[in-house]
Amino acid sequence: MEEKTLRKVFEHAEFVDNWCATHGGIRVMTALFGSQNYGTDNENSDVDTKSIIIPELRDWTWGDTKKYNTTLIMPDGSHAETKSLVDMCKQYIKGNINFIETLYTPYSHIASGWEWLYEAFFDVRENVCRHNLYKMAQTWLGYERQAIEHAFNSTSKSLGYRPEYGYNPKSLMNAFRIKESFIRFFQFDQPFLNRPFDEAIDVSDMKNYFLEIKENPMPLDIALMHKQDLLKWVTETKEYVMAHFIDKEAFNVDFYFKSLSEKVYVTLSKKEII
Repeated sequence: MEEKTLRKVFEHAEFVDNWCATHGGIRVMTALFGSQNYGTDNENSDVDTKSIIIPELRDWTWGDTKKYNTTLIMPDGSHAETKSLVDMCKQYIKGNINFIETLYTPYSHIASGWEWLYEAFFDVRENVCRHNLYKMAQTWLGYERQAIEHAFNSTSKSLGYRPEYGYNPKSLMNAFRIKESFIRFFQFDQPFLNRPFDEAIDVSDMKNYFLEIKENPMPLDIALMHKQDLLKWVTETKEYVMAHFIDKEAFNVDFYFKSLSEKVYVTLSKKEII
């Protein structure tokens, strides 16, 4: 399973490289995100990735970088999401857990010559997680609420909606998983003795429990009861965070990533001048 997953990540990297050959930019990193990182995957799970693209200098200079933020559909239907370097860094600064996991996954492909840039990301990944626990918690709870909303308000079959059950079992599973990882990361029973991020999101010890929610949907009335319990937990946890966490930067990730982006920009400028 691990070898197959890594091979798929490499296929995504090649696919993005081919896209860049046509549309411009340089892919520097491709990393897996999703169920394989959480330990909730099975033989039918897609391998989805996020890639960082450095825009061509003329696009970077004129701020025309939106085209580098897209989602490519692989031949097998899996997703290869791309972000420009600056926009990827903004997601890290924001505390977006779906992007931060790309700094921890063992399934990644680093473009030749750009290992130093990946190492610069890797070196500060724990600081990225903990530079502001207040904001991190708020962002995490926002994704929890989003998962709950998707479970009951989205009728998109592409997102896993099941008309026969009236809700989305996959999104409901994600809501339970996100809650469990939140509790593990912040460890409210031992405040501020946080687990490493990768250990917190790895819920493989509860894999059967989560897959049961996803693959054997419960009656709608019971699912709705869980919805209310989850929403209550979000509200109470948010109140706890606001009362006990301090909105303070412990590490200036904004300055770090701006400086890193400037270093890349200067490197590219020198190459074009030469």
